[in-house]
Amino acid sequence: MQSTRITNTLWVAISISIALLSVNAAAQSRKPIDVEKARVAAFWTAERRAAAIPRDLVIDPRGLGYLRRPDGTLVPYGHRVEAEEPRRTPTPSPFAKPGGGGGGGSTTNVTNAEWTAGGAVQKAAGRLLFEMVGAYYVCSGTVATDGTASRSIILTAAHCVYDDENKAFASNVMFIPDQAHTTRRSKTDFNCFNDPMGCWIPSFGVVDFNWKNNVFPANIEWDYAFYVVSDADAHQGTAASPTALDVAAGSLLVKFEEPNHDVPNSSVDFTYALGYSYRYDPKFMYCAEDMTTNGAVNWWLPHCGLSGGSSGGPWVQPMQSGSGPIISVNSWGYTGGPGMAGPKLSGTSAKCVFLGAKNASLDITGGVVVTVVTCP
Repeated sequence: MQSTRITNTLWVAISISIALLSVNAAAQSRKPIDVEKARVAAFWTAERRAAAIPRDLVIDPRGLGYLRRPDGTLVPYGHRVEAEEPRRTPTPSPFAKPGGGGGGGSTTNVTNAEWTAGGAVQKAAGRLLFEMVGAYYVCSGTVATDGTASRSIILTAAHCVYDDENKAFASNVMFIPDQAHTTRRSKTDFNCFNDPMGCWIPSFGVVDFNWKNNVFPANIEWDYAFYVVSDADAHQGTAASPTALDVAAGSLLVKFEEPNHDVPNSSVDFTYALGYSYRYDPKFMYCAEDMTTNGAVNWWLPHCGLSGGSSGGPWVQPMQSGSGPIISVNSWGYTGGPGMAGPKLSGTSAKCVFLGAKNASLDITGGVVVTVVTCP
């Protein structure tokens, strides 16, 4: 990599631990999963998957951060101040009509609906399962077009990769693309063989040093991250899946140039935010409306009502036939009302972090690795 100056420090960590699992080779048409990654697949028993909850970060009217539990309770995040009673603010409709026209460039606002338009985003986006400091979580992610051999890269939110409060990377990470089309057609289970492309185990994650070095919400502008998946021996499940994740699931381009926003009397800034629902598991959900800004560092969809589990899911603009460039990811909301924020990928370190994911060694064998990356 050419060096001009150091713009960011990336912290990289293994999301897997070493153990042995016997794999039914007859159920797969290629080399069995690596033993380290097989341990992760075995880790996600039905009980652990059932215990996984959204890692849903919100901000209250005082500017304090909280982790919102599935029952709505707010756990102080990075401080010890109990949450206030939520102020009465308008809430989005709980469930909109399914998005049958969602892939064709429609400009009808949607607050929270099932994505039924298919397309590239359907296959490339998926559910993430991971452990952080002894707790189990779910997020969303999308396979990003990376143009490199030997690896596939998943774009998600930094808070789905690194616990900035406890200073710990996620472990036991597993990605399930197009999990909405599980043949079980009900809640996430322990069986990778009933998911259309099976399960994939990342080797490590990459976040910006500024996310790691601060605590939410002081680090919201760096809430983007990447998981790196080896093209060899990282898959368990459906035998028909190719070796490489980005071949099996396809990918979406990540756009690091400034997208359209705050354009009056025009639909060019109409943006889709998508993610995997915890409440409506296993459904793939979306919201869509004109995009504006929230302060200097975040994009904003003011009426988006995606439920927990969608964190890290892609923002696509423009959306055409179920595909388009990713311009942000689901990041955070407010405690008392609708709306979703997404970090800006343009004019930030996001491209540098992406380059770090593309160039970091796949030969990491365990533990926490600190890597300084010089960016062009």
